[in-house]
Amino acid sequence: MKAIPLIRATQLEPYLSFIGQIGANSEKFLEQSKIRADILTTPEQLLPEYQVWDFIERAGKANGSAIEFGLQTGLEGNFDFLLGLIYPSLTTYDALNRFCLLTRLHSSQASFWLSQKGSEIWFCRQGIPEITIGEQAVEAYTLMLMINLVRYTTSLKHWQPSKICLQMKPNSTIKQFQPLENTRIKYQQQFTAIAIDTTLLSLTQPSTDSPYLSPLINISTPATDFIGSLRQVIKSLSTKKYPTLSQVTQITGISSRTLQRQLREAGLNYTEVIHQIQFERAKIMLKDTDLKLREISEQLGYSTQGHFSRAFKRWTGITPQLFRHFSSEK
Repeated sequence: MKAIPLIRATQLEPYLSFIGQIGANSEKFLEQSKIRADILTTPEQLLPEYQVWDFIERAGKANGSAIEFGLQTGLEGNFDFLLGLIYPSLTTYDALNRFCLLTRLHSSQASFWLSQKGSEIWFCRQGIPEITIGEQAVEAYTLMLMINLVRYTTSLKHWQPSKICLQMKPNSTIKQFQPLENTRIKYQQQFTAIAIDTTLLSLTQPSTDSPYLSPLINISTPATDFIGSLRQVIKSLSTKKYPTLSQVTQITGISSRTLQRQLREAGLNYTEVIHQIQFERAKIMLKDTDLKLREISEQLGYSTQGHFSRAFKRWTGITPQLFRHFSSEK
């Protein structure tokens, strides 16, 4: 079973920043895509990638062209959140290799690699076939992000590739985009790629202070299995109330039938996954906090303390009070 594609909330930052630069309001598009308006207060949070691409598509179309929106965001957006992945690196080649290896800390299905052909190295990226909404805007953004990474690691502020490959169909917006005016473009290719002359790859990175990379990035690495990724989706949506199956299917782009079939193949149903998450949270709060049982019950989404206590006893055979007592003795 393939995992649900997940992505860090911080990946929304360039888009939200660019929307602010052009004087538009992002809250409507966030709401339509079921994303909290204050999402960047928890930038390490994982979101379904479908949900983020849906936001990008809506925001792009509302501000002219989705492709142009992606290009401009990639050109002008702030991607400091990625610099921690490539620091410290000895050379451009080392930096790009590190990016290819570590980018999945931000996006579970991200696929970047370097491929040598003659005197050129191709910096490549594969899209996510399961997600079609917003794919052109995301490809356009990623193209400019890749170009900016080369510019940053070589200190060549106006560098542009001599050749690029794109997965999308021929598009006049791409062709007329000024930073690509001297670039040969091949469309409808298997993956997105930019050509880099091998002589650039030995250039050393600019000397800078170490970029900040939150320790939470490593702790909350996106799951690579279906059930693990589903649990991360549910946790990202949960406050005191857990999302319904319908809400999960809506923001992941997975049909209810497919999601339930994959759960059956894992020997679970949706309610059992919710119970697993509740049990994990309950154990942590009982062991590591002084919260009263009533407060724990509320945070786990139970209407009464009694409902929580009965559920906990079904899971463990003992009451929450006794579990807390045993835990405190260890």
